[in-house]
Amino acid sequence: MAGERVLIVDDYEDSRLMYCDYLRHVGYDATSAADGNEAIRCATTNACDVIVLDIAMPKLDGLQVLRKLRGNEATKGVAVIILSASVDKRVRDQAASAGADLFLTKPCEPEQLDAAIRQVLISRSLRARQDAGKANPPRP
Repeated sequence: MAGERVLIVDDYEDSRLMYCDYLRHVGYDATSAADGNEAIRCATTNACDVIVLDIAMPKLDGLQVLRKLRGNEATKGVAVIILSASVDKRVRDQAASAGADLFLTKPCEPEQLDAAIRQVLISRSLRARQDAGKANPPRP
């Protein structure tokens, strides 16, 4: 899974730095954004494989960003992992309804995030192969 592009979106610089440094160390092409507007700009300008998105951010919160990403042709298919301090079931449900692939709670060790990224990438890859198989069934 090395080389995939990951965008870390969090308003806390320490979190962005920690996750980006770790993900680069294990082979990802990791970049970051400090708020929702910057996240949308980065995601639409640079193709990403996975976006890791905090919920509580200034300007646009993570759910607003997620809805905008899902509504944009260029980003609607990008895997999105919500990484939030909120453990409220309502927030989890809202994230799932908005199109999140996975929801992780903070604190989250970098190794856990790496495992989650791998999980969504594998899941999306399998789904894409299944969809391709349905579109092009084998001929007898």
